[in-house]
Amino acid sequence: MSPTENISKNEALYPEASAVPLMVHVVAPATLPAGYTFEAQVNEDPEKTFTVEVPSTGVNEGDSFLAPLPENFDAPRLNAPTGRWKDGLFNFCSLGFCHPHLWCAMCCPQVLMAQVMTRMNLNWLGLPGPVASTKNTFKVVLALIVSYMIYSQALSYAALPYDPEYVPVYISALRAVGAIVFSVWTLYSLCKTRENVRAMYSIKEENCVGCEDLCCSLWCSCCTVAQLARHTGDYEMYQGTCCTETGLPEGSPHVV
Repeated sequence: MSPTENISKNEALYPEASAVPLMVHVVAPATLPAGYTFEAQVNEDPEKTFTVEVPSTGVNEGDSFLAPLPENFDAPRLNAPTGRWKDGLFNFCSLGFCHPHLWCAMCCPQVLMAQVMTRMNLNWLGLPGPVASTKNTFKVVLALIVSYMIYSQALSYAALPYDPEYVPVYISALRAVGAIVFSVWTLYSLCKTRENVRAMYSIKEENCVGCEDLCCSLWCSCCTVAQLARHTGDYEMYQGTCCTETGLPEGSPHVV
């Protein structure tokens, strides 16, 4: 499918997508005044350039800001609507009960979150950054998950010689600290990932305005990460997978 056909298909599936532009993160090459225009690259790819206008506040060198992608930007990308979610928070079975994204969300939501982060070019904290800081996001998150599992298992083995009521305080304390740190990281990263997905697709908060990302990430993390995966995955066109860095087959286009 050619880039033009891909964009036309997106407009056919989601008519409102042509009215609300897709936003991309741009890093300012220098300190620039409001209204200044320059040529920016998407993901530092010299073949993906477009003209950017500096926002009304101006920018400092190295600042990251959102800029609309031109309608005539001719490059293959994943189909997704802008201005609204593709489906609801609880439509996790819309692709079938055996779909990989659903099982990833239920069994290890951090892995699915890492795949969404990789698609969106976010780092392990769910924040935008240069390609150098986002290209290994999946590997970094996977290393964090494995490290926490080893840490927890080691403490469990250390507690085996003791009766449950006589487990040393330091073991219980280390378990609690590890669980809290891992949980806080998961919550923060998922919250920032959702926030950046909304910003890129111009999706406004509908409930709990001002803290919707936090509420969804805190109270329904599995449903939240599954919704993010469906919105950014274009599973109608590309088969979902569990074992790739993006959750899509190798060679699939990027979000942009």
